[in-house]
Amino acid sequence: METIGRYCGCLPCLLSGIADRPTTIEHVTDRGRRVAQDEQHQWTIGLCTWHHFGEPIEDWQGRPGHIGGPAQVTAGAIGPSLAWGRRPFEEHFGDEVKVLVPTQDFLLAAFDRQPWPEYALPRHVARETRKFWMDLYAGPSRFTVES
Repeated sequence: METIGRYCGCLPCLLSGIADRPTTIEHVTDRGRRVAQDEQHQWTIGLCTWHHFGEPIEDWQGRPGHIGGPAQVTAGAIGPSLAWGRRPFEEHFGDEVKVLVPTQDFLLAAFDRQPWPEYALPRHVARETRKFWMDLYAGPSRFTVES
């Protein structure tokens, strides 16, 4: 869990193109119950205060076009908060168990292969993680157009 918080950051922010957001730990649930009670620390994902609790974001250092203000603006820019409900969150980012945990595991495996400094996720790792997520969550999305 420390690796997620200090080295990986918020997974939904990373998938939205923003790396290294300070993170809280979300214990993954399935139908309202924590997954694998005996191994619960392996079933976690990193979420920033916006994605976890729906708290407004006031400072996006280095992010062009300062995101913040009303919750709808933030949700439009980086996706809905889990605090708004599981359905909109999972419609946007994918199922926690089937998509987000494997994506987090992919990111952790990249860290194990070649560690990076705290809050300094390499761009190529961010790109590879987003590609892995897109390949895994290739379901219909409002952001994709079928040709």
